[in-house]
Amino acid sequence: MVSAIAQPQPRHQLLTFASAWRRTQTMLFYGAAVMLIATVVGYLGDHQYNPSTVAMGVLLLLVGFAVHFGSGLHYVQVTDAGLRLNRWRTHDLIPFTAIRQVRSQPLEVLFAAPSRRKLLLRSLRQFERTPVCVIRLQADAAEVQRWGRGAGRGCAIDQDLILVVRDAKELERALLPRVPRRPPAPSSRRR
Repeated sequence: MVSAIAQPQPRHQLLTFASAWRRTQTMLFYGAAVMLIATVVGYLGDHQYNPSTVAMGVLLLLVGFAVHFGSGLHYVQVTDAGLRLNRWRTHDLIPFTAIRQVRSQPLEVLFAAPSRRKLLLRSLRQFERTPVCVIRLQADAAEVQRWGRGAGRGCAIDQDLILVVRDAKELERALLPRVPRRPPAPSSRRR
């Protein structure tokens, strides 16, 4: 008898953190290159080198590599227990029972209403045309805000958690079968 082995769900990298890591990484590598070039030029000029300049260049290079490999530590993953929101040193688990609705749509559609337009932060504007996975949660506001900070600045609005990932449709397809069906909201019309 062959038993079915559950395949692990793919990780969906949070693009909000990936872009910030990429900008930081570029600055660190540029700084390291400047320091190391200054060391070489100084050595060629008077045949002496400054050990502190070499140490600073090597330190910047090491921090740049740490930033490069650290960018992969911010992701979301669908697990059997819930939606895992992983950050650099910690993670949160959003239970499926706290998820009311999942949809994917471009970020500009989510912020199209005039009341929400001012809530779109500058760090998210680069992803305006990118489809994002929007998760409507049934949790207290403090918890939604905490999960939103884990997803990136400005990624929690009211009860919506915004996940900016490369393939929002794939994440939506992975979540939909696990989200419990909710009865439709009661109608507000009186008869």
